[in-house]
Amino acid sequence: MSLFAILDLVIGIIFIYFLLSLACSAVQEIISSILRLRPKVLNQWIRDTFSKGNTGEAILKHKLIDGLTAKGRMAAYIPSDKFSRVLLDIIHHKQFGDKPYTIDSLRQAITATDLLDDDFKRSLLQSIAEASGEITKVRHEVQAWFDQAMERVSGTYKKKTQTIILCISLVLTGLLNADTIDLARYLYENPAVRESIADRAEEIAHDSTYREMVNKIKQAKDDSLHPWQNADDAMASINKNVADLKSIKAELDATKLPLGWKNLPENWIIKILGLLFTALAVSLGAPFWFDMLNKLVNLRSVGKKPAATKPDPGQQSS
Repeated sequence: MSLFAILDLVIGIIFIYFLLSLACSAVQEIISSILRLRPKVLNQWIRDTFSKGNTGEAILKHKLIDGLTAKGRMAAYIPSDKFSRVLLDIIHHKQFGDKPYTIDSLRQAITATDLLDDDFKRSLLQSIAEASGEITKVRHEVQAWFDQAMERVSGTYKKKTQTIILCISLVLTGLLNADTIDLARYLYENPAVRESIADRAEEIAHDSTYREMVNKIKQAKDDSLHPWQNADDAMASINKNVADLKSIKAELDATKLPLGWKNLPENWIIKILGLLFTALAVSLGAPFWFDMLNKLVNLRSVGKKPAATKPDPGQQSS
């Protein structure tokens, strides 16, 4: 088997990993949207962090926060500037009612409040002491703290989604019988299929539609609590992911690989190992396999033999 044929085989396997990874990401986004995992993670963090005096619940019910979403829905994203205004407003309102706050009245309210933990109170009072009488500086300090906290909350959400993706990859791999060992054997024994899949993988690697799908997954990972802000955005996300799944299924069908269960395996140990290897590979994510695919198809392009050209009739001997 030539090196070029081996490269095509590897590209074919990675191409399948990439398609299955895309499918897993789409299913995970649908599940997250339906179960509203993002708002649940965010809302639970606020309730837990500001549990004294039921402050967390007051923050979520404040008009500046509750107004971000349709009635009865939880916020999936809270801008840091609105959070800082709401928190300071709740603290001040308990001591002084509806009066607008000044830097002095805010200091008094924070000192007297029982709605915050002592550590957080000291931090706010220190911010006021360093603000030189400017309330905006205090708000900015609270905003910076909230943004840093959201990074940690996003990390919690990412762990949840990674667990979900691993479970989805195990189920999807099992349903499709996407056994890496069997797939590699099939591609080895069928040169025409192997070359056809490698050619299609090369097209996909330069396809803007698939690049956009990968970029969307990357964005969701980098900004995991902020990809959409309301119910309409969530529904649009579900519809887009369903459409993506249909196109991915069409690509898998076009490969003509022996996916699915027709006969029970003779050696269950080898079969389980092949399926587990696929599931673990798929759980690495579509961005990883898309980058790998691009590198390999570029290498394949360099290694291709130039197309044979017909001789110029004028140069042929009479």
